[in-house]
Amino acid sequence: MDIHEHVVDEFEKIVSPERLGSYKYSDNDSMELILRRYIFNVKVSEALYPVLSALEIALRNNIHNAVAKIKGENWLLLEYEQQKILSANERNLLIEAYNKLSKKHSNLPVTESRLVAELTFGFWVNLCKKSYKNSLWDKAEFFSNVFPYFDDNFKSPTWDKTKVIFPELKNILILRNRVFHHEIIINNKDGIENIYDKMLRILLSLSKDYTEIFEAIFRFKEITKQKP
Repeated sequence: MDIHEHVVDEFEKIVSPERLGSYKYSDNDSMELILRRYIFNVKVSEALYPVLSALEIALRNNIHNAVAKIKGENWLLLEYEQQKILSANERNLLIEAYNKLSKKHSNLPVTESRLVAELTFGFWVNLCKKSYKNSLWDKAEFFSNVFPYFDDNFKSPTWDKTKVIFPELKNILILRNRVFHHEIIINNKDGIENIYDKMLRILLSLSKDYTEIFEAIFRFKEITKQKP
């Protein structure tokens, strides 16, 4: 793509100097190169969206179903009524989601399935914190119900597989938030390609078949070949 001088000038006017500074790696970088990096960042963010979306849906449903096996099918609705499982922070997020649904569709009942969909990715990742190990993750077969194909995609240095998966989910949440807030991600210290690889392995750990359905539309590797 040819970038004309007037385009560069207009770009400088629209995008703040502070934001542009993130795309400047050295004093010798031209504004045209910075613009190319900015565009590349948008493309990479777009390419990550289907993976992030698929991962979020698979994670929330697997966790919900795993908790349902030990706490009952409508455990979120029960938790809304009386706090038994969630910490204060996560229960507040649940209450916010419940109230939001009530206001959005006042003529419809708040159901368990609607709550599952309304709760944020951050809520489900937070359920993967150490504080939930005793109440959830250390229960028999809970981990394997959430990540049935973990052993096919990861190697755990200890018997505690949560020490492998939990930090990765936290990193993905941070990346997801940066993508959705239109921030730079191509300069990730761990390498955006490495994070994508881990995202794909986590998705495969959640469900092989679900991943295969979406894998054909994942364009991340194709897009990263365009790196300026």
